[in-house]
Amino acid sequence: MPLIRSLGAATLLAVLALPSGAQGRPTDGYHTNARLTAVLDSIARSKPALVNVSVLATSPGRRPVHVVRLGADDKPAVLILAGAYGPQVSSSEVALRLVRDLARDAATAQLLAQRTVYVVPRLNPDATEAYFGALRWERKGNDTKFDDDRDMADDEDGPDDLNGDGIITMMRVKATDGEWIADATDPALMRRADASKGERGMYRLLVEGRDNDADGEYNEDAVGGTDISRNFANNFRFFSDNSGLHPFSAEEARGVAEFVSTHDNIAAVYVLGMQDNLIKAWEGRTVPGIGGNPQGTSAGGPLTASLPADNTWFNAMSADFKRITRWSEGPASAAEVGDPLSWSYFHMGRFAFGSRVWWPGKAAADSTRRAPTPDPLAAERNDYRWLKANNPSAFVEWQAVQGFTIDGQPVEVGGFAPGATLNPPGSELDSLAARHGGFVRKLVESLPNVSVKDISVTEVGPRVYRIRATVVNDGFLPSNSALGVRSRLPQRVRVEMALGRDQQLSGGRRMQYVNALRGSGGNESFEWLVVGAPNSTVTLNVGSPHAGLSTQTITLRAR
Repeated sequence: MPLIRSLGAATLLAVLALPSGAQGRPTDGYHTNARLTAVLDSIARSKPALVNVSVLATSPGRRPVHVVRLGADDKPAVLILAGAYGPQVSSSEVALRLVRDLARDAATAQLLAQRTVYVVPRLNPDATEAYFGALRWERKGNDTKFDDDRDMADDEDGPDDLNGDGIITMMRVKATDGEWIADATDPALMRRADASKGERGMYRLLVEGRDNDADGEYNEDAVGGTDISRNFANNFRFFSDNSGLHPFSAEEARGVAEFVSTHDNIAAVYVLGMQDNLIKAWEGRTVPGIGGNPQGTSAGGPLTASLPADNTWFNAMSADFKRITRWSEGPASAAEVGDPLSWSYFHMGRFAFGSRVWWPGKAAADSTRRAPTPDPLAAERNDYRWLKANNPSAFVEWQAVQGFTIDGQPVEVGGFAPGATLNPPGSELDSLAARHGGFVRKLVESLPNVSVKDISVTEVGPRVYRIRATVVNDGFLPSNSALGVRSRLPQRVRVEMALGRDQQLSGGRRMQYVNALRGSGGNESFEWLVVGAPNSTVTLNVGSPHAGLSTQTITLRAR
């Protein structure tokens, strides 16, 4: 039974409204996994001809990972991936609103007659639920049990709410071997001591909590196994925190890999996550590999930079993103370590674009407190000042915890509230989704679009005809990225001359592939000599699932 049937009338109305008005709590306007499932079910019921919702995978916590299809399943497509990093709940909220807005927009419905959009709104539902619990904290891993500290017990030492405010922040403890000091300009911020400047650390900085398993470590084995945003194959880090046992060890990540592998019509991927290449486009360059050998070879090792031939398109889509969203700057990209963005490009050959979704704005300058130059806390300082001015509850000022010490030293608790720098108030989610929606529409419109033009037939002898045709890419993006050509993923544009039983090909190739047709009119011409009866027909099939298919019936007669 669909989940929506089990909801009461009042709850149902609240679900369908996607509430984002006046906010009282950080979670207002956001959706638990149960409510997200109900909204998707409702959208699919209201637009059955346009929207289909299925389950891509099931998390260890038995929560569904949905994939939404808008449009037909056999058209060139964009795949939107969101919610892989658990604390960044805003990414799945934007994805959910994109589904809603694309489904109800008449102009988009016309576009979806020729294109497909797939959306995975919440790739890590287990971790996301920590945002909605009675105790709110930033959880990265799914419900896979894992012995992080190798003590033969699973998940036995997680965070604890020491000051009773219902959220998990950080705690600082004075220690002779501490590495941290309070920042001189903004004392609420902590930074590592710089020994080269004569600074000496004063504090240990730990996640808020007790040593539940009495092993001398704090919160080293919390609930949460695999961080889905670190479980993809590109630059996967074995034995790294929450990365998983091996690439695609998590069913959620494996479900995405299988989906992309079986959907050749996916031409581009848009990742709402922690990696960015739209505010600052990837800079394709040639990088020396192992022993000076070229990267991307067995001797030189894997690629660590996009190919220079793809620069034009990454730069162009970056410019479109900044123009449409009106964002000219943003936070630096998180490291590309086992993430879905770099995997989509480097392993699957797709044009892949990533956005950090939301971030605090630029804080007003404070002439009374000047930060050092260069400033190691520049990004964190800006977030702190902006949040203090716009959302004061997003930062907890340091305060002593009564009756609790570590190694005989008093403990203070404070820092950024969970998700404060990743998730805006719910009242901003609709406008945030509208910005991303504008870029998504531009990306869908930019997909390659192959057609056949300038067909000519010339009789060159009895029953012998020369056929010429030009294959053109009318879309903006090339039919394949340079990396896609190199990896042969996805399938290149195929040009096939299909003959009848009594016809023969005496010149040209029956089937051939085009490495890549540049966008905006890039073309390649072909020629065949066909032997056949006058007025008989041949069929020219051109295209690929991700670049469009064109079939032309050609009559063998003099023109």
